[in-house]
Amino acid sequence: MRVVVQKLISGGSGLASVNGKTVFIPYAAVGDELEIEIVKTYPDYLEAKIVKIITPSKDRALPLCPVFGLCGGCQWQHLSSETQLHWKREILLEAFERIAHMKRDDIEAKIALTLPSPKQWHYRNRIQLHVDSKERLGFYRPRSKEVVEFEKCYIADERLNEQLQKEREYFRKRGKGVALRLDESEASFLQINSEQNQVLRKTLIEWVNALPHRRVVELYAGEGNFSFEIAKKASEVIAVEVDKRAVDSAQKKAFQEKRAQLHFYAAEAAEVEQFVQGEVDLLVLDPPRKGAFEALEAIVKVAPSFMIYVSCNPSTLARDIAWLQKHGYMFQKSLPIDMFPQTHHIESMTLLKKLKKLKKLPVDNEKALT
Repeated sequence: MRVVVQKLISGGSGLASVNGKTVFIPYAAVGDELEIEIVKTYPDYLEAKIVKIITPSKDRALPLCPVFGLCGGCQWQHLSSETQLHWKREILLEAFERIAHMKRDDIEAKIALTLPSPKQWHYRNRIQLHVDSKERLGFYRPRSKEVVEFEKCYIADERLNEQLQKEREYFRKRGKGVALRLDESEASFLQINSEQNQVLRKTLIEWVNALPHRRVVELYAGEGNFSFEIAKKASEVIAVEVDKRAVDSAQKKAFQEKRAQLHFYAAEAAEVEQFVQGEVDLLVLDPPRKGAFEALEAIVKVAPSFMIYVSCNPSTLARDIAWLQKHGYMFQKSLPIDMFPQTHHIESMTLLKKLKKLKKLPVDNEKALT
C-alpha cells in the first residue's frame, strides 16, 4: 500500500490518507512516498508502519543513534533541525485552531518562530533506565515494557553516558531501574535541558519587564525556577507549589538570598486565592502535561491583569486557553520553544491579557468547556 505523507501531527507521526481514511505513520516525513502496512484499525483512523521508503522527503536527516526507531526516547532524529522547528510551531498553531477554535488568520502572526535549543544533542541532564528479567539495561520500546539496550544515548549529557559506562554491570545486577541525573535536587520537577532552560528564563524575564509586574503570582512554582528571577524585578512574588519538599528548599534559598519579597506556599494551585489579597499585575504558571484546568476558576477569581502560561503540552494549553477566553482573557502572543530536540515534545510560552470586565464564572467549571 503506497501513500504520500501530508503533514506531521501531535505525537510526532506523519499523516496520510488511504481510501479516504486518515492513517498515522511513525518516523515519517512530509513528502515521503512510502510503502506501508496497516498495524491497527480504529473507527476514525488507522495506524501503520513503514515497510519501505520509496521516495524520501527532502526534510529527512540521517539519525545518529543506531537504535533510533527501536528505542522510545526519540521520535524525530530522522528529521532535519529546521524541519523539527517548523513543525513544532505548526503543531502548536494547529492545537490553537482545533481545540481553542482560534482562526489561523487571527493568530498566525502572533506565534513566533520556534526558539531553537543551544544544543541539538547531548542536552538531557537526567535519564531513566530500566532493567528487565533478562538483565537488559536501557530504555523502553515505544508503547512497550520491552527494554532496548544501547551503548550511549545521543540526547543525554556525555557525563551521564560516562557514568553509565562505568556502572552498567552494577545497574544490570541490581535488577531494577535507575535514574541518572546531573543535578542534586530531587524535590521537584526540573527542566531536563539546562541550557535551554536558561534561555527560557531569560525570555520570560524579558516578557515580564514589558508588563506591569509590581505584584506577581506564580503557580506550579517548583523550587523557584522562575520565582527568583522574577523577584529581582517585582516588589512581591507569591509562589505556590504542591510539593512540600520543593517549597522547603525554595524557602531556604529565599532566606539565604534575603529575598523578603518572595513568599512560597505549599498548596494546590487551585488554592491560590487564600494567599492573595488585592490586585495582581501578573500571574505566571508552568503546569505539568495535564495542564491547569483544575486551577482556572481560582485564577480568574484572582484576576491578574496579565498571564504568562508556560506549557509542555499544546493540547492542554489550547484547552485551558479556550476556557480562559470564555471568561475574560484574550490571547496576545505565543512562543514555541524547542526544549526537547529530536523528539515531538513542544514547550511554549503564551501571553494573555485580561479584558476590562471579566465575564461571570459559571457554576460548573466542567460544563463551561463543553
